[in-house]
Amino acid sequence: MPITMKDIANEAGVSVVTVSRALNNKPDIEENTKKRIISIAEKAHYRPNQLARSFRTKKTNTIGLIVPDISNPFFSRIAMSIEIESYAAGYNLVVCNTNEDQEIEIQSVYNLIGRRIDGLIIAPVQNKSQHIVEFIEKKIPIVLIDRCFDDVDTNVVISDNKDSAFKAMTYLVKLGHRRIGFVSGRKNLSTVRNRRSGYLEAVQKFHLDENQNLIAGNSFTFQSGYEAGLKLLSLPNPPTALLISGNMITIGVMKAILERGLSIPKDISLIGFIDNYCAPYLICPLTSISHPLQEMGKQAFKLLLKNIESKKTIPFSKVIVETQFNIRQSCREI
Repeated sequence: MPITMKDIANEAGVSVVTVSRALNNKPDIEENTKKRIISIAEKAHYRPNQLARSFRTKKTNTIGLIVPDISNPFFSRIAMSIEIESYAAGYNLVVCNTNEDQEIEIQSVYNLIGRRIDGLIIAPVQNKSQHIVEFIEKKIPIVLIDRCFDDVDTNVVISDNKDSAFKAMTYLVKLGHRRIGFVSGRKNLSTVRNRRSGYLEAVQKFHLDENQNLIAGNSFTFQSGYEAGLKLLSLPNPPTALLISGNMITIGVMKAILERGLSIPKDISLIGFIDNYCAPYLICPLTSISHPLQEMGKQAFKLLLKNIESKKTIPFSKVIVETQFNIRQSCREI
């Protein structure tokens, strides 16, 4: 049978209350007594009854993380960062993957509420927001990461996608490019909307070729990137450079370019929003916009923990992390 606090108390010759105070590092307990109790507990591999503790403290020391695609390096690395931070703070992490499916996300939210989690970090699908609003109304701490709703007031950790896209376009303009295409992900996502906004702002400011046909794609899959790449390359007057909004679609676009017998950057220049380790090691190392994913995860957990541990309601916070522009060999001057 597992050892209990009563067993530890009997062996140490103290009360159960004293054992509890020692194991929870409470003050007003003699140091030698505390050390003796902890030593007995460690030798017996004592583990506290988390269910009983949760009833006493009204906390489960469990948080939820909902991501749209755990196979995407962007979200898997964020999840790893949050897991590390959770473990260090003594929290269990329950990860749910939605596959960009709104109904799976809604069910995951309600399942996590049923588990009595202490808080939630979520990168939402963004087709609907009502379940997020209901979560907030239940006064359960929540942080949106990477994606956010314009009409939902809550805690968010995001990157400045609009400014990043504008700076990438500025770089291409300096290299002499006038006809630049944009390969999009799902258009309803805040990240994609902001990247597209930065792209269009640059088109306007620098008086670039403006044509809706220069914008293609509506998903984050390899196939979507491949099809968008073929579409743009098939234009009567194809772009000389592309700004690509995502990890996997970037690889899909590159496949389309190679199939058409073109080379990067001789025939076409590329900049991708890409957060995987392979970008510097491709046949043509990719110029990319990357996010500090470890920092995003750390900031999201830090913000969530602050809200969990606060004894009163605190104002919502918006954390914006800076992206990094990595100049490599996939762009050339024309």
